[in-house]
Amino acid sequence: MILGEIGIDAVREELAHGARVLLVVRHAERPKIDNEDKSFGAALPLTKAGEAMSEEFGRMLRGASDDVQFMASPLKRTVLTAKFIAKGMGIANPCIPEDALIGNSSAFIEDELKVWELFRDGRFFEKMGDYMERGEQYGFNPLAEATERFEEYCLSKFTGKLGIFASHDVYIAAYAKGRGIFPHVTKENWPRFLDSVAMILKPDGLRAYAFVRAGLTDGICGVAQDS
Repeated sequence: MILGEIGIDAVREELAHGARVLLVVRHAERPKIDNEDKSFGAALPLTKAGEAMSEEFGRMLRGASDDVQFMASPLKRTVLTAKFIAKGMGIANPCIPEDALIGNSSAFIEDELKVWELFRDGRFFEKMGDYMERGEQYGFNPLAEATERFEEYCLSKFTGKLGIFASHDVYIAAYAKGRGIFPHVTKENWPRFLDSVAMILKPDGLRAYAFVRAGLTDGICGVAQDS
């Protein structure tokens, strides 16, 4: 069942009606990544604005479930995003396992170095648009197959009532397109910071899918390090 685009209130309603919900969340605002950084800015922290928006996202979900599970891509900004979300939810000392298979080693990626080569000329949205529409792109695995594998892996790790897995925009956008949540993914509807895809496991055994617009920022890409 495809629900399309929803807000955080709808996530809370699903939880209140007995569903389990896994949110694969885009990290919060980060400094700009150097085009020559082959690690995709692995060591970059969040900006102060990113920390604040992560906490606000957590406050939006505070009290929605007493069984919250966190996971993060190993990059510093995703781990920090999960930590600040937990802080906003009032969860002290959260357990946040790091797993590259929900990040830059996910099912969508065939070769990380090839992906770096693909993006370093600055034509990110053009090339990602090609991948979304054609289902194939240099450095990436075929979209349809990767979507199924990504979902299967994420759900195999999801044991809580509410899951918050901090990841990256590319994989959230690719999953949303591959699952049919968005017929087309463009720069206009691209995942902003703290937006997510939701895998909703309903009490009757049905699955529903949605894109969750957090509405906390219009930022698409990273910004310069704030002072």
